[in-house]
Amino acid sequence: MGNERITQGPGFKIRFRNEHGYLRAHVFGGHDSQQVSTAMWTMIGAECQQQGATRLLVLEELQDIVGDIDVSAISQTMVDVGLKPVRIAFVELTNDITLNEYGEILCLELGIAVRVFSREDAARRWLLYSND
Repeated sequence: MGNERITQGPGFKIRFRNEHGYLRAHVFGGHDSQQVSTAMWTMIGAECQQQGATRLLVLEELQDIVGDIDVSAISQTMVDVGLKPVRIAFVELTNDITLNEYGEILCLELGIAVRVFSREDAARRWLLYSND
């Protein structure tokens, strides 16, 4: 696809693609950690600002999970990189979504419109058509 590009991060890759009405970011090829998550959201935030994206679909396909203690810092990173005005659908492809649901709550408390999913089709439907 012509509008698709892969960016190398520190220990992972992100495949960005402009879709009709949103930016799609597929994060893959690495192991999750607080450092990886921080770098991932920093790169995604920069891409959203560069593209003027107001809707974002993130598919995370990383091994391992971040511990509970790290989720608050990662949520704050999302605010710091300018993602507050962006509606975000987050799809966890490889791990249990329970920890990401905790992150969803923290982000909502910080004013970020985010929702966690286990399937891309449900995430896309919420991102484009839901008012909640």
